[in-house]
This record gives sequence, structure tokens and C-alpha cells, in this order.
Amino acid sequence: MGRGGRRDSSEYVYILAEVYFSNSHGNNKVRPCAGEHYPQSMNIECARVIRQYPVGTKVKLKVVDTEREDGDSFLYSSYKWPHEIVSQ
Repeated sequence: MGRGGRRDSSEYVYILAEVYFSNSHGNNKVRPCAGEHYPQSMNIECARVIRQYPVGTKVKLKVVDTEREDGDSFLYSSYKWPHEIVSQ
């Protein structure tokens, strides 16, 4: 990960995210909800259990903006961090 490693706690933010089906990947993914600080085009790398919720499920989770070595940006939420189901 390009900007991996230790982060300042101010870089982590809570957002509302939703589970959606990605036709291009053929499985469920998680993205920020409309109106959040991050665009819906960004995927969230997160716990598998979240991606297994039904499509349309909204969760509140802590994320940090990061990037791969090739420069692609994405949001990261550790599988160890708690999340809250807001609606299903």
C-alpha cells in the first residue's frame, strides 16, 4: 500500500456505506453512500462479513483513504474494527 503504515488518528473517519453488487467483479462490494465525504466510485476494503450482508444494507464504519502502489485510491476499514448496521 502506497501510504500504508501508522496513521494519525485524525485520518480515520466514520462514514455511512452500502453493500452493492459489482457487475464487473461479479460479487458484492462496499462503497460510500451518496452524500458522504468520499465519492461512490471508491470501493471500501473491509471485513468479509460486511460484504456478505444483503445488497442495499447500510453500515457505519471507520475508514481511511489510502492507495495501492500503482496509485489507485480506495478506502480501507480493518476487519478488526467494529461496524454498525444502520439498515437492511
